[in-house]
Amino acid sequence: MFEAFNISSEHWDGKSSWAAVSLDGLFIIEGSVDGNRILKVNGIVDSKSNVNIGLRKSYRHLICEIVDGEKRIEFTQYRASQVTATHKKLNFMLYVHPTGKKWAIAENHTKVVVMFKNDQTLGRWVLYENNLIDLTSEAGIAERIRVINSKEGKGYNLDGLINYSGVIKQ
Repeated sequence: MFEAFNISSEHWDGKSSWAAVSLDGLFIIEGSVDGNRILKVNGIVDSKSNVNIGLRKSYRHLICEIVDGEKRIEFTQYRASQVTATHKKLNFMLYVHPTGKKWAIAENHTKVVVMFKNDQTLGRWVLYENNLIDLTSEAGIAERIRVINSKEGKGYNLDGLINYSGVIKQ
């Protein structure tokens, strides 16, 4: 799995450039996105190489899969945000599913921040700051409540209030 940054645009669309660092820190990939939003790999180097990642305008997780003997780099099925110092100061409501999946939610001023950990994330915590839910409006607050109720309806149970460093130790 890789943490990727779009170098040239906030959108992962045709002709934008990106760089990705493997989560184990061993490899760096440089690539581009074609007109069909397919990720193209332009080069792979080890982490000791000097690569200009440039401005980190847009952040995504990528996964390397082998399909018919060919390696493919593709977007993960979830969105991710880069963790900031502000996120590390938040307190989260931690929810646990009987199958072992975990989900946490917090408020960052006017935005909802969620963290999740499951098979799709390879057992790693992923943070996502939702810019679409505005907590300054009644509709935004209602949407936050709807999201929590949806998780509870899927079998998640509240485990408690916990800070960021406590969440990632789970």
